Amino acid sequence: NRSCLSKGVIFLILLFLLLPSQLAFHFWPSWSLINGIRVDYLSPTLYLTDLIIILLMILKGPRVRVQGSIILFIVLNTFFSTSPLITIYKWLRVYEYYWLFKYIISQKKRLLNFVPWTLSLAVLWTAILAWWQFILQRSVGGLWYWLGERPLSVSIPLIAKVSFFGHLLMRPYATFPHPNTLAGFLLVACLIIYSLNRRITPAILIALITTPLTFSRTAIVLEMLTLLFWMRPLILKVVLIISSLYFLFSVSGSVVSLPDRVSLIHNSLGLIQKYPILGVGLGNFIPASGLYQPVHNIYLLLASELGLPAAIFIGAYLLKFLKSLLNIKHWTLNIAIASVLAIGMVDHYWLTLHQNILLLVILMAYAHLHRWGSQR
Repeated sequence: NRSCLSKGVIFLILLFLLLPSQLAFHFWPSWSLINGIRVDYLSPTLYLTDLIIILLMILKGPRVRVQGSIILFIVLNTFFSTSPLITIYKWLRVYEYYWLFKYIISQKKRLLNFVPWTLSLAVLWTAILAWWQFILQRSVGGLWYWLGERPLSVSIPLIAKVSFFGHLLMRPYATFPHPNTLAGFLLVACLIIYSLNRRITPAILIALITTPLTFSRTAIVLEMLTLLFWMRPLILKVVLIISSLYFLFSVSGSVVSLPDRVSLIHNSLGLIQKYPILGVGLGNFIPASGLYQPVHNIYLLLASELGLPAAIFIGAYLLKFLKSLLNIKHWTLNIAIASVLAIGMVDHYWLTLHQNILLLVILMAYAHLHRWGSQR
């Protein structure tokens, strides 16, 4: 048992250190293609972090029990889905994340010994890679490939870019699928780290400085609002807010971004109207709509894929959970959750991308532990 516990701690340390990694093997069955084009969101994927979680499961983890009513809903949601195989895969993912949530809660006493520095190191190497890519205006390559860095260049057509005072610049990705997801990760991770250390650390400062470099407008605005309530030195507030505003208003991004998002919202509303009870099936927004990405709104995405009753139930539970968090002294956890909910209004990655979901699981687990402690 002691051997299993020590191995479990080692695997957890590796999981936190490699949290930003997207090193993975993708499978491409026929149902992962739309009009013959491979869609990453539909591809069954085995990540390096998945292997670590599987090893944790093998060692000895908590028994996860699922209520009969939820199992019945999963069966119905799968049976009536547009593509049952996609839905089965996505529900298996949900089980994995829920199991990890339970495991983190069960390891609460051990986690406080290593989580602050492991998560800090993960933020540091991610931020360093982001700056390196921005300076080079391309991917770094070499050993970074084995952490999941994809080929990047300002000359590649589909790579995210901005126009900065007449210069076309590549937005840094680090090892994330998109600069926006990198920004969300850095913002929420630094809030979690602060809640554990209760002080501004180098990892937090680097994360805050790197977030504007992603040119993610939503993350920049949320960071500015956080700084207004967070940092005490006035000069530091002023410098960071002015620099963020400078980045925010000095760049222009894709001109088709807004029309694309409006079109996705229109399609999601159509799906909700057509499939109001059980939705189109978990993970089936893309094949049901015929588009190549999910709607950039997690609330519409949930209603589209699970139906209105399930979306309302999840919303009611979330409101109850948030109400219980008001008693938590670690207010940065509340800000982190509020940031996720705010970003969810304009993007989908907290429900669709593996790295961000893992961080969300960690955030919710710590919020649950602090809520439980405050209620005692």
